[in-house]
Amino acid sequence: MREKVINIKIKVIREGQERPYADSKYEYEIETEDMNDFDVQKFCTKVLKPCSQARSEWNQGFSDSFFKGYYTFEKLGKNKYRYFVLKPSTC
Repeated sequence: MREKVINIKIKVIREGQERPYADSKYEYEIETEDMNDFDVQKFCTKVLKPCSQARSEWNQGFSDSFFKGYYTFEKLGKNKYRYFVLKPSTC
C-alpha cells in the first residue's frame, strides 16, 4: 500500500462572535493542489468546521433549519477556495 500525503493550506479569516450576542461566523481560505473541488468541500463541511446545510437550503422561518446555520463554499481560483459558516446566536 502506497502512502499518500495531502497538503492543505488553511488561512483563518475570522472565527467566532464579533461581539456579545452576535452570530458566530467562521471564514477560511483553503489552498491545495492534492484534492479536487468535491473533496475540498467535503473536507470543509465534515472536518474543518462541520456544517450540513448550504445557504440555499437555510430556512429562517423554520427553527430546526435556522439554528443549524449554513455554509457557503466557492472556488476563488485554481486550487483556492473560500469556506464560510454562520451559526446563529441562541441568546
